[in-house]
Amino acid sequence: MAFRTDDISMNTIVGVGSSITGNIFSAGITRIDGDIDGRIESTGHVWIGSAARVKADIIALSVDVCGGVIEGDILAPEGVHLYSKAVVLGDIVTKRLKLDGNVLVNGECITLSDAEAFEKAKNQWIDVKAVSRKTFTIHER
Repeated sequence: MAFRTDDISMNTIVGVGSSITGNIFSAGITRIDGDIDGRIESTGHVWIGSAARVKADIIALSVDVCGGVIEGDILAPEGVHLYSKAVVLGDIVTKRLKLDGNVLVNGECITLSDAEAFEKAKNQWIDVKAVSRKTFTIHER
């Protein structure tokens, strides 16, 4: 079940066997089945496939992790769904979190459905990231 987003066009696909070192900025749906080392930002939905190995922070409206491995933080206000065998080595910040059985998360989970409380917690989390081990920035488009 993918979370609903306004833009349903598939704009970016990184296939199995593909590898990207660098940042991805996309609109619409982004599907990752290969290897990414960088950063992923989307104005829509990000789908991480079962063969994906992602070493990147992900910023999107919503994210589905279908068994792949993510080493990085996920910021997805509309929702995050971790399917069976998904691995996230990083923080998750969202309004809705769905976990299937047999997932691994090693990081903080901030999940608040109230919009005002979510924005406050998100901003505090970004501030902490900015002064801790790495800088977490959101590019305004």
